[in-house]
Amino acid sequence: MDVFNGVRFVRLRCCARRGKYLAADVDGLNVCLSGQRGVHNVVWAVHHAAGPDGGPCVLLRGAYGRYLLATSVQAGTGPSHGVLTTQDDLAHTPPPPGMLWQAIPRRSTFVMRSGTGRYLRANGRYLRWRRAVTSAGDNGSTMMQWDIENVPIRMTRPCILDPTYQLTHARRRPLTESEVARQIRFVRGETNGAVNEGAWRTMRLNTHNLMQLRLTLACRLGASRDVTRTTLCIRAGRFGHLTPLLVDLPIGNNRIDIVILNHGTQADNDLRYPDLSAPSIE
Repeated sequence: MDVFNGVRFVRLRCCARRGKYLAADVDGLNVCLSGQRGVHNVVWAVHHAAGPDGGPCVLLRGAYGRYLLATSVQAGTGPSHGVLTTQDDLAHTPPPPGMLWQAIPRRSTFVMRSGTGRYLRANGRYLRWRRAVTSAGDNGSTMMQWDIENVPIRMTRPCILDPTYQLTHARRRPLTESEVARQIRFVRGETNGAVNEGAWRTMRLNTHNLMQLRLTLACRLGASRDVTRTTLCIRAGRFGHLTPLLVDLPIGNNRIDIVILNHGTQADNDLRYPDLSAPSIE
């Protein structure tokens, strides 16, 4: 696990499919392979945790605040013994075994083993599988070998007007309101990042646009002039880490929980951001 020591953010690059990275897909639920290296979706925040046997493991948190999870549900792509690999909330503690990962050296690369004993696997034998990622019980395929790139920390806070460097897929038509309308729960975070669970408020948002979310929340809170002095964070599950929202909301109708932090508070100062344009640290 030395590869994760002192590391805050990583990219996982598939060795068998050069230039393809593990990505949090735009629905906020699935994972996929993507060649779009310079987007937030292919960067995973690293959190250290104890594994099922007490050994060192990590949680990998994606752009939408959810965690990489090897499920027990059979996958429809890849080998017949593979299971779905998804993004999921951290709803309870300790985390489920499928959410805990170890990097096992394999020559000059690594295989990623979950606490369930399954290994993260890219797929691509058939055209319809070319973006699929699953987990499987054997570790002999080169599709299971990954390079782990250490992504440097950005030295400055992202600006509200920065582009949303996010994963995109070709679409035959624009998104409709019914595909992105959802309930938003929101609350102001305490200075230490804690949340008063009785203070959540709700609203309906009919777009997945990040700037529209910022402006709508500012109006709801009566703080339109403070929109540039707050940070919006997703909290995915009761025990999820606060994730600065740097991309549009995922496409779908699932509820999103937003914690609003004021600039200058300890919780806001403790947030770290990946430097997408910097070379990876060897």
